[in-house]
Amino acid sequence: MPPHINLSNPHIIKTISHQIKPKLPQLPLAVPTAQYPFLDIPSLLQKCKNKGQLLQIHAHMITTGLIHNPPIASKLVASFASIPIPRTTSIARSIADRADGLDTYTWNTIIRGYLDGKEPMETILVYSHVRRKGLEVDTYTLLYVVKACGLMRGILEGEGIHGLISKLGFVSQVIIRTALLQMYALFDKLHSVQQLFEETPQRDFVMWNALISTYAQRNCPYKVLGVSHDMVSNGVRLNGVAAVSIVSACSSLGTLRVGKAVHSYVMKKLVDLDVYVYNALIDMYSKCGSLLNAHHVFQIMPVRNVVSWTSMINGYSDHNSPNEALALFKEMESDNIRPDEITMLGVVSMCSKLGSFELGEWIDYFVEKNGFVKRSVPIANALIDMHSKCGNIKKACQIFDGMLEKTLVSWTTMIQGLAMHGHGVPALVRFTQMQIEGLKPDNIVFLSILSACSHAGLVDEGRKCFYSMIKDYHMEPWMEHYGCMVDLLCRAGLVNEAFEFVENMPIKPDMIVWRMLVGACQSQGNISLATQVMNHLGQLGPKNSEDYLLLSNLYAAMAEWDNVKEVRKEMRDRGVSKQDPASSLIEII
Repeated sequence: MPPHINLSNPHIIKTISHQIKPKLPQLPLAVPTAQYPFLDIPSLLQKCKNKGQLLQIHAHMITTGLIHNPPIASKLVASFASIPIPRTTSIARSIADRADGLDTYTWNTIIRGYLDGKEPMETILVYSHVRRKGLEVDTYTLLYVVKACGLMRGILEGEGIHGLISKLGFVSQVIIRTALLQMYALFDKLHSVQQLFEETPQRDFVMWNALISTYAQRNCPYKVLGVSHDMVSNGVRLNGVAAVSIVSACSSLGTLRVGKAVHSYVMKKLVDLDVYVYNALIDMYSKCGSLLNAHHVFQIMPVRNVVSWTSMINGYSDHNSPNEALALFKEMESDNIRPDEITMLGVVSMCSKLGSFELGEWIDYFVEKNGFVKRSVPIANALIDMHSKCGNIKKACQIFDGMLEKTLVSWTTMIQGLAMHGHGVPALVRFTQMQIEGLKPDNIVFLSILSACSHAGLVDEGRKCFYSMIKDYHMEPWMEHYGCMVDLLCRAGLVNEAFEFVENMPIKPDMIVWRMLVGACQSQGNISLATQVMNHLGQLGPKNSEDYLLLSNLYAAMAEWDNVKEVRKEMRDRGVSKQDPASSLIEII
């Protein structure tokens, strides 16, 4: 707060008046004359548009003595407090501190001014000042103070205000109880929120909606659905905001049946469905796997925004329909709807799934033409991943090297891309550079670098990285890390070391690890070790056709044809059939 001005000093008053008089023509009306000093002050205040004009009127009121007229002073204070300019509320408070006879409404304008200016502490200080002056408080005073306690996360102050509200007899008012509910929600005291709600005999729509929003914002979808059911049962009609929260809860839970019921309700009961409700329905149907319903909602929308298009594109992409997603994106472009960053992330991810070199080049050009790459780290990361999966590792490296800012995700994505293409040494170089720049690798980075070493046959480097993860970074390896080490050793022909590594693992190996060993023994003709591996695999028991086929092939390699027949017979008896063969795609450019 600025220092108080001694308004009783004639020299200061004369100086202020002298500085302000040349600006008087800016006022919408003439400044009142000495003969009629106060007649036009209210109308002048209504027409003031900036701080300078208010200061002129303030100076005039000081020189004429009108500053001591409570009704006129109240209007001046309210004008300063309500104008959305920094520090004007402080001026209003300074004036109010020197004026006598100001009512509760005037002080409320100051309290609200600080609240609107996001200064909750000042709001509470002025409220305390009002209480010390012995002035009465009303519903609005307490409402503003409760909101201020929520903004400043002042739980002790909030509980104190709650107690005072009960003492003063305002606690029965629904508007006050709703504000208290929202305050406790900001403190994450959901028990107090629910208790306040249940103890309110007459709940209006605002309170119901506040409770639904509270649970929706804290990811409590079951609570959202429960409250919405009670709300409808009590004859309270939903509005668009509540509908969005309820549909989003259905999305989180994947409850298509409930989502359809909510859809039917809002179509019948809500007169004007806004774009937010439609977007929530598209997202709900997409996440529940009902793309036909999502597309139907998309088609009937009277107005679509970029979120509508993005939700539908991501819905197709997430459910392995990249061609439909691409067609919709091209339709979006033809309709001159500019995509945002989230749209482009979805489209780039979709292109990664298609793995098309030519499509990747087109998307890269589109993204760069629209200026996304230079300003967006997530977009650049997605492009690196896309080009890596589309076979253009050179382009991926160019984007990575051109990034002004790199996150841990950027380094991880680049290392994964190099590993995918068998470039073990460049991956190790990136891994070292990342650590030099001060970024601490996580489990995902180590998984990527172990995979790179495995594909490139860098056994010693892989061992160093694995043990560095444990000793230097004190990380506990996942099963995937152990699997990468087994794969690394098996690819290098070190099957005996791989078997010993598996036997010494601190966690129980899964079927995948044993399968890798069986495959390595089979390819290298190591029958004696294969027998030991088979014993471990037999203890776990075959789980699917792959396990049976591994056993069958291994027995065949050992010329144990009776065992081959026994495995095949067991497959038939258990109804296990060979899984669909894998497929690959070759793109001719």
